[in-house]
Amino acid sequence: MKRTTFTTLGVAAMTLIACNTSTKEVKTEKAAVPQKVENVAQETTTQFEEKAMEDCIAYSKIQNEIKLMEAMEAARVTDSIANAELALQETLAKAVAAQKKRESTPEALAKRAVEAELWFKANYESVVKAYKSNYDGLRVRLTTEGDVYEAALLINGEWKVDMKLMEKLEKVEVTKDLAPGKAVDITVKNA
Repeated sequence: MKRTTFTTLGVAAMTLIACNTSTKEVKTEKAAVPQKVENVAQETTTQFEEKAMEDCIAYSKIQNEIKLMEAMEAARVTDSIANAELALQETLAKAVAAQKKRESTPEALAKRAVEAELWFKANYESVVKAYKSNYDGLRVRLTTEGDVYEAALLINGEWKVDMKLMEKLEKVEVTKDLAPGKAVDITVKNA
């Protein structure tokens, strides 16, 4: 028993000494690295689906606003083009009316009559001189393209259609076309 007691006391003493004495080791403390802690909210499937639905609705609203803005821009461009076309048509109509007004003045009508008479003389004078007839005046009617469709002679104050003269005038080769844009009567007095 002595031996076990001694062994037990020895082990207890060694344990006591080991616990109360320090070793010569140098302990270094490790610096604590702060870790980022994210607070992640716990959401349920229903909450996730509701949030996803809200995001889809917001995206859809943005898309609709973009489409609306694009449609408004297209309408604005179309309106501006239509307004420009309308203004152009009005300006063109005013220009045409002004030109008609200028063309219907006595000076313009007289000028056109002189031009038509000179054209007729340049192209048909030889045929009229060769035509042996006693007349006071000659009236020739032209189509809008400048083709002769009637020839009448003024005899004793009365206009008489002369088909023989008309046939001779139709055979003449015209050197320069006259296209007055409307039917014209040319009246030439016999000299």
